[in-house]
Amino acid sequence: MSSTNEKKTKSAEVTALQAISKEDRKDWISLGFVQAGICVCVPAFLLGALLAEGMPIWPAIISGSLGYLVVVIGMVATGMMGCDLGLASCTCCEAGFGRRGARFIVSTIFSVNMVGWFGIQNGVCGEAFTNAVKAMTGVEIPVVISNTIWGIIMLLTAVYGVHALEKLDKISIPLLMIIMCYGTFLAFKIYGTGSLNDEGTVQSMSFMSGVALSFNFTAVGTITAADYTRFQRSRMDTVKSVFYGVFPMGVVTLVMGILLTKMSGQYDISMVLIEVGLPLLGIVALVISTWTTNSTNAYSAGLNIVMALKLNDNKRREATLISGIVGIILCDLGILGHIEGVLSLLSYVVCPTGGVILADYWIVGKGKAENFRPVDGVNWAGVIAWALGAVIAYFLIKIEFAGIIAGFVIYLIAERFIPSASRELPAENAA
Repeated sequence: MSSTNEKKTKSAEVTALQAISKEDRKDWISLGFVQAGICVCVPAFLLGALLAEGMPIWPAIISGSLGYLVVVIGMVATGMMGCDLGLASCTCCEAGFGRRGARFIVSTIFSVNMVGWFGIQNGVCGEAFTNAVKAMTGVEIPVVISNTIWGIIMLLTAVYGVHALEKLDKISIPLLMIIMCYGTFLAFKIYGTGSLNDEGTVQSMSFMSGVALSFNFTAVGTITAADYTRFQRSRMDTVKSVFYGVFPMGVVTLVMGILLTKMSGQYDISMVLIEVGLPLLGIVALVISTWTTNSTNAYSAGLNIVMALKLNDNKRREATLISGIVGIILCDLGILGHIEGVLSLLSYVVCPTGGVILADYWIVGKGKAENFRPVDGVNWAGVIAWALGAVIAYFLIKIEFAGIIAGFVIYLIAERFIPSASRELPAENAA
């Protein structure tokens, strides 16, 4: 009977903000596939295309890869925190921001951001699916129908939780890599290598801009890494799942995007696959790459909605369902196409939260779980650091991840005047 209950729990994750027990933790390989699924998406191929347009091949590859390395470092830092505490990202903010600050500021911003990007990526997938089917068969499926069908499919995976995401990614990631490698091989045969010599490339993007662009594409995922690493058994498992999941897949996707764009002159990777004679596989690649990432958008949105609306912790599935339905509706109404700039702006607002929680946990709290002390009300040191970090990143530096650094530094300064509970000694050591 106990094994049946355990199996049922694993297949239908319910709770949101409670600490994950040791019995429910997973090995690094399982979570590595989930991490890979997060970074393999249509925008990741687009990143390669943008770098290919802005600089020669090797600077594009090196700068993009360095950006992913920065992502890995950030995800390990936030991920270890999630692993130590067994808590989701929004709950990890309850020390640096206070419980009310985490609820009304962090989880609200995260919810809006994740729901918005779920809808936008759903729209990209739906429109491309409609176009691909029309190109192959002449049949035109209304974009609204494509959006709705694929949105629901992606949403259902998120509703079932991390166990379902793990199953999806273990199948889809290897399949996607096979398709993309074969497509790249055919592209070499058809287009040749003449366009890879960079003779006609005008460098319009600096090397460091390439690094920043690469990081910015996954900036929010860096901050919310704890949503998944809370299921890891140890810090070392966290390092392994993040590094082996994110870095290889990120770089491979990046390189393929660069090469295919250079050879074909085409930004849309699914259309490249169609042009080289793989129409069906082009659609499959598009859907898989969107599905693996978008499910995590809805999943994280659900966790944050539970906190933002102060729902019972066992309402994660319902909250996830609501987040996805809202994203689909906004997508079908065409609203998200007009507010993409707003969502990009929100990335500047999200990043400083990472600086605050990292400073509070690793510096103030000395990286020890026993020093993590959520406080009632608002931790004004965190709120001030977050607000100033966002302003500095957006208006002065104009680089999203600069908000992490600014939030980190400002919090350490502000915390000297408004001390955090995280640096208080545990009660048993107070004497």
